Order: sequence, then C-alpha cells, then structure tokens
Amino acid sequence: MFAWWGQFVYRHRWAVLGVSAVMLAGSIVALFNGGTLKNSGGRDTESGRALALMQDQLPQNGAGSSFVLVFGSDSLAVSDPGFKQAMLTALQPLKSDSRVKTVETPFDVPAEQARAMTSTDGHHAFAQVSLKDDYSSARQYYTQLRAEVRSDRLQVLGTGNVAIGSDFDKYLASDLQRAELVSLAIIVPLLLIVFATVVSMLLPLGVGGLAVVGGLAGVGVLARFTDVSTYSTNIVTLIGLGVAIDYSLFIVNRFREELSAGRTPEQALVASMRTSGRAVTFSGITVAIGLSAMLFFQGSFLASMGFAGAIVVAIAVLYALTFLAALLAILGHRVNAAPPHRRPRAVARPRHPGDAAPIVGAAPGRRTAVADGRAVLPDPDRQW
Repeated sequence: MFAWWGQFVYRHRWAVLGVSAVMLAGSIVALFNGGTLKNSGGRDTESGRALALMQDQLPQNGAGSSFVLVFGSDSLAVSDPGFKQAMLTALQPLKSDSRVKTVETPFDVPAEQARAMTSTDGHHAFAQVSLKDDYSSARQYYTQLRAEVRSDRLQVLGTGNVAIGSDFDKYLASDLQRAELVSLAIIVPLLLIVFATVVSMLLPLGVGGLAVVGGLAGVGVLARFTDVSTYSTNIVTLIGLGVAIDYSLFIVNRFREELSAGRTPEQALVASMRTSGRAVTFSGITVAIGLSAMLFFQGSFLASMGFAGAIVVAIAVLYALTFLAALLAILGHRVNAAPPHRRPRAVARPRHPGDAAPIVGAAPGRRTAVADGRAVLPDPDRQW
C-alpha cells in the first residue's frame, strides 16, 4: 500500500501539493475561528455542575465574573477627599464600559462593607469590578479593561480570578515563544549537520510548522464542542514540532540514500514510502494511542491535552506522507542542493622549482616527489 502511495504521489505531485495547500488554508481559517480555551473542570465535577446550574437557572447571580483593583497611597489616607476623588476618577471609564456590570467601592456601600474593603493602615482600598461575561471570555479582554484604569496620584494593582488567569495566559504565551526560539536555535544547526544541505534542512522545519498550525487549528475546533485547556497549546507546539521533524528526518534521509544508490527520484520516493513512510505511520498511530490514554482523566485539563497531542501527531503524519512526499518528488536530486560552503583543501606546492613536494593522493606509507617538473617514483625496497 505504501509503495502504491509513493507512486501515486510522484505521478500527481502537484495535485498532492495543492491539497496540502488547501489543508493549510483550512487550518488558518479554523485557527482564527476556533472556540475559547478555558481551564475548568467541565460539567462532570460537582463544582462544574453547580456552576452550570447557577448559570442556567440564576443568570443574574450565577453568570459573569469579577476582578479586584487595589488602590493605595503613602501620603493619602482612604478617608481623605483627595483619595476618594482620585479613585472614583480612575474607575469612571469602567463604569461606562458595556462589558462591566457593576463597580463597587468603599464610598458607595454600607459602612460595615466599606471597612472590609479598606486596609488596616487606612492607606489602601479595593474596588470590586463585576463583568457580564464568564471567566473564560472576560480573561481575553481583561488587559483592555485594566488599561482603562489609570491614576497619577494612586498606585493601582489588579488581582482576582480574571486578572490571575489573564497573567497566566500572558506568561504562558511568553514562555511558549521562548521555548520555540530556543528549540529552533538548537534544531537548525543540528539538521544542517545531519543533512549537510540547506534544502534538506528546510524540509523538516516546513513540515513541523505546518503540523503546529494544523494542531492549533484542530484544538480550536475542538474547543467549540468541549472544554479545552489553555495548556493544550504547549502540547501542540512542543510535541508537534518534535514529532514532525523526527518523522520528516526519517523520510528525507531514506530518500537521499536511495538517490545516492543510483535510483531515480520515483524509485527513491517509492522506496522511502514503503519503508520510512510505513514506519512513520505506525509510529504516529502508537504515539496517538499513548496520548489518548489521558482521555481517562475526565474532569481535568489532562483529557484535553491528550486530545491535543493525538490531533497534532496525526496531522504530522498526514503532512509527512503528503506535503513532504510531494516536495521530494518535485525536488528530486535538487534535495541535495545548496550545501554549506566548504573551504577547499590547500595543495602543497614547492617553494622553488628544484624543491621536492609531496603529491596529494599518494598511497599511505609511500612518498612521491616532484623535482624539476618530473615525477620521481619511490623505490619499493627503500625504507622511508
């Protein structure tokens, strides 16, 4: 079957490459239209069922989310009119924002509640900001709301579930980007050493990029039907990039070996699909099954991470058998193009016409010299 697939891809290489381009376009569309990632236990846990019941039956009380803004000053006390004026002025943009339900401060609540919202030193107070959207949605635009609150006289700090979740997302994205850059900085030189050509080095990286985009799109589509953890993006990027490059390395290396053995590009591709292609397919199936074991952890973020890992591995195998195979068929012997520049070895030359110099390529243990332009053969009975 894999030999037939190799022949099919070679004979219809441009069509297969076009199908890969369509899959990439679909992945990009799905990537920008996917569901919202959230870190929740779903409706299978007791807390999840209670929250769902509140949102369904008590929409005015159970829906929405909130965060806290802490205002402080070393010179102004909360009871100072200047503190009150500065705090209310800073919160005014939130009160006119359509996404905000209510804003409670110590100055518009009962005295007992106002004391609970004021610090013991009397120089700090907090405001409770209630939002109309749930936690997962509010977390996406918290930074916009936080940017609306500014004060020249008071220090402002944000906290609460929405604020903490937003900060987690920010640091998670930053760490993920750092991990990708470090990985590429290590992978690119290693691939260049292994393949010794720029073209061969770029092929696994291309498959890895396509697999990551497809995996993120698959996670976004999955998020429209079930709860998917934000940590799934880490699984997609790290596992997807590693697996895709690994599988591509097998196929590209086998293809080059077949070409160096004197086979035509079609024969090389058929042999690569029959051997490395089959190994990649069964390896991907095994890895996906192993990651699917995480689906048994229902009610936790591990289940969605198992889904994400299985999806990106399947997409990596798909692109390795289609996109990569089509590119190899198109490139043929050009897969070995653009080797790194190597400085040629210097050939020893005599400094003067009468000087003798060794000729490069002489057999080990025997010396051949040149004198006055004539080759002097070594005496086989003479000990050098």
